Amino acid sequence: MKRKSLLVKVLSVSLACLMAAGSLAGCNSGGGGEVSGSQTATDGKYDLTFWTYSDMVLNDQGKLLDGWVEDFVAENDDVNSISVVAKDDADLLTSLMAGVGLPDMFCAAGRDSVSFQKAIDLLDLTPLYEEDQEWSDGFYSEARDAVTIDGKKLAVPFMTFVPLIFRNTTVLEAAGIDWENEPLDTWEDFYDQCQRVKDAGYDATHSWSTGHFTCPAGILACDAENLTIGVENGKTTIKPEQCVRAFETILAMEQYSNGMVYASQAATEAFKTDQLAFLCAGPWTEPDYQQAGVKYDIQLIPAYEEGGWTGGCEGQDWMYGVDSGDEGRNDAIRRWLKKMGDYETQKEFTRVIGRSTLREDVMHDPEALELDVAKKLSQGLECGMYQMDFGHSSVFWVSAITDVAPLVTSGELTPEEAAQKYVDAINALYAEAGE
Repeated sequence: MKRKSLLVKVLSVSLACLMAAGSLAGCNSGGGGEVSGSQTATDGKYDLTFWTYSDMVLNDQGKLLDGWVEDFVAENDDVNSISVVAKDDADLLTSLMAGVGLPDMFCAAGRDSVSFQKAIDLLDLTPLYEEDQEWSDGFYSEARDAVTIDGKKLAVPFMTFVPLIFRNTTVLEAAGIDWENEPLDTWEDFYDQCQRVKDAGYDATHSWSTGHFTCPAGILACDAENLTIGVENGKTTIKPEQCVRAFETILAMEQYSNGMVYASQAATEAFKTDQLAFLCAGPWTEPDYQQAGVKYDIQLIPAYEEGGWTGGCEGQDWMYGVDSGDEGRNDAIRRWLKKMGDYETQKEFTRVIGRSTLREDVMHDPEALELDVAKKLSQGLECGMYQMDFGHSSVFWVSAITDVAPLVTSGELTPEEAAQKYVDAINALYAEAGE
């Protein structure tokens, strides 16, 4: 896997809506945020609680989770039920950090791992990795390293992603672009297609500099091979001159921007109504385009040279356990987490949902890559770069580009000045974190 080791997402629905729709099979319908991991059923079996993202209980994802819960309960005589509690991003993080009424298991961002290590008595999952080498070896080695803290494995790698470029093929055809034979292999390809769309009277793309780190950092990731990523004596080892090309690219993209902000409703609607050609977005947004009936294909953030390093910053979500102090319960928790890390579980997730997982064997299995989005994600995971040093640092260093990128497109800074300001901003984050 050829990438630099270096930080996610989700749609939100209320827990009330989830419960109104009915609880998942095998779940305890008494769930909710007040469920405590210390509770057990009166028959002596364990009633476990699992917190996860809201979108993981919806549609096909919800059906998969339903089946996994049902199978696990049926296969484990000491488990009576698993209550699944769905939370949006902010509520999930806040509830976990509050440390009250914690679940037995939870799925959450790898970039918050250091915070979890400080606030929660995370269950040591090392036995899972030591007792089943085949299971352990299936994960990307970088993911195994990330969940290893002071010699202990504190999580199970689950899902990951890189941002993608969705191309509206109706607009491309109107611009005379033979999209089936004209992929976005390089940035020159992207510039050329943006100009042709613009010449045809359509908006090419949204802003690649404002609103979020995803687009500008995704461009920076195209140079990951050339970045000396790391930290030494509390300062980044990245040099300003290594970032100049990224800011030049951000500036070049501004001529094709319609001013709409990344991930805005306006940009999404423009894409869905055939008014916008190129939309950078996370893979979890694809169902929205499918439902709208828009015609599109999927590309990676392109490389600078043909066959070169593609862009996008990789985010990760892991499965964690909370140490209950009861070895029997802990054993049940570990078994659930092992199931979540199993080859067959993650293969089914990728095959049905199209989302990428952190099992390298799955992401290289053609049977798992039935959907176009999965194929592109598999390719994208070979390049790009991590959003941060997952599990070992709290510094979300790529995010420092968020405030710098707009200063280039506004003309306030040159690309060279922006590169220096970016490095200074990264160092400020490390100083604030005391790392």
